[in-house]
Amino acid sequence: MSNQTNTQSTQRPLISVIVPTYNSAIFLDRCLESIVNQTYKNIELIVVDNNSTDNTKAIAKKYTSLVFNQGPERSAQVNYGVLQSKGSFIYKIDSDFVLDPLVIEQCVEQVNQGFEAVVVHNSPDTRISWIAKIRKFEVDMYKYDITHSSARFVSKRVYNLIGGFDSKITAAEDYDFQNKINRAKIATSFVDAEALHLGEPTNILNHMLKYYWYGKDMVNYARENAQESTKQLGFVRSVYLKHWKQFVAKPITATAFITYNFFKYGFGGAGFLVGKVKQSS
Repeated sequence: MSNQTNTQSTQRPLISVIVPTYNSAIFLDRCLESIVNQTYKNIELIVVDNNSTDNTKAIAKKYTSLVFNQGPERSAQVNYGVLQSKGSFIYKIDSDFVLDPLVIEQCVEQVNQGFEAVVVHNSPDTRISWIAKIRKFEVDMYKYDITHSSARFVSKRVYNLIGGFDSKITAAEDYDFQNKINRAKIATSFVDAEALHLGEPTNILNHMLKYYWYGKDMVNYARENAQESTKQLGFVRSVYLKHWKQFVAKPITATAFITYNFFKYGFGGAGFLVGKVKQSS
C-alpha cells in the first residue's frame, strides 16, 4: 500500500501556486480563476499581498483561505509564500497573468519525466495596446530559448537548494533565478501551454520610466550575474539572428521593435548609471 501511495504522490504531486500581489484588483479575479480552473486539481493556492490599499485581499479570499500579508517586494513575497506552502512543487505566477487550462497538467507531465524545473512561456496580450504587439514580436522569440526564459515551476528541493528568489533583486529576478538553476546543473524543460500577460503597458512614457527604475535596480542583478548579463540583457541577441526570417516577414513591426528598443535601452541605461553612482557613493 505504501509503495502505491508513493507512486501516486509522484505522479500527482501537490503543487503550491504562489501569487504575489500589490493593488492587483484589476486583474486578480481572472488570474485566480484561471488557476482554480486548471485541468490538474491537486493545487494549493497561496496569495501573498504587500499591503494593498484596494480590494486585492477580498478578491483573493474568494479563491483561497491562504492569504498572507508580507513585503517589501515580490521576490520576498514569493519566498514567504514558499515557507507557508505544503506542496512538493512551487509555481510562481504574477497577479496579472491568465493561465491556459493545461499549464499545470503539462508541467506535472514534465515532472513525471524527471524534470524539477519547467518553463511556462509568458506571452503579451496584443489586444491591450500597440506596445503589447511590439513586445509580443520580441517575447515569442524566447519560447523554448533557455537564455531568455526562466522556470517558475520548480520542485521545492530545487527552490531551497538555490536559495529561492534573491530579495535584493526586483528587476530581472527571473533571470537571476534561472541562472542559479543553471549553475546548480538542474535540467530545465519547457511546456507548450502558455500564460497570457494582461498587464501590458498602454502609455509609452510611463513604460519607459518603468525601465528607468528597473535600470537602477539592475545594478544588483548585474553584480550577481556578471557572466550571464551580457547575453541576457544585450541590445543585439543571438535569438534575434536565429529568428531573422521573422524580421523579414514583418518589416514594419521589426522597425517599430528596433525603435522601441533604442528608447528602452536609453531609459534603462540611464537608470543603471544612476544606480551605479548611488551604490559607489
